[in-house]
Amino acid sequence: MTRLFLVRHGETTWNQLQKFQGHTDVPLSARGWWQAKRLAERFARESITAIYASDLARARDTAQVIARAVRKPVVCEPRLREAYLGELQGLDYAVVRDRWFRANDALPCYFVETAPPGIECLRQLQSRVMRAVCDIAARNRDQTILVVMHGACLRAVMCAWLGTELAAHAKLNFDPASVSEVELHSRNAVVALLNDTAHLHSM
Repeated sequence: MTRLFLVRHGETTWNQLQKFQGHTDVPLSARGWWQAKRLAERFARESITAIYASDLARARDTAQVIARAVRKPVVCEPRLREAYLGELQGLDYAVVRDRWFRANDALPCYFVETAPPGIECLRQLQSRVMRAVCDIAARNRDQTILVVMHGACLRAVMCAWLGTELAAHAKLNFDPASVSEVELHSRNAVVALLNDTAHLHSM
């Protein structure tokens, strides 16, 4: 069995402001750095064999803090980046919903199957991130791997592992610095933990 710990990066100022980040390289906020330290304390008790992260600063820096605690290098993987959102990047969640989605859609809103030119839809994101994660798992078979990525990435891959339609992505929430866990067996994947933030409340 291969264990995957899937971590959302720590909080950024744009998370606080509820702005779409996409590929914009927004740094961690002061709270985000604090959250990364709490993650490091949590994973210091685990036998992590490899650490991978999106190459965007908010994910890479979160991973680096954890890496110092578990004494493993961080391998940056560009395919783990957040969805590329083009003209949506930097806009408020509510502004995007008002312009492109229905008034009662849950925030943040993402295009599922098709998107305006220059914007990556969730189906494209799911394909990209799942290929990256499967490649990582194949290279580290029967090991315990930590992967730091982004909110929309987590929604997309969890829909795949849970066997749910991508249209249900809004029913899943992943807080900054949350931990999820997936056990990869020879024939199936088991979601063992989802959006756990106990490490942020036990200090």
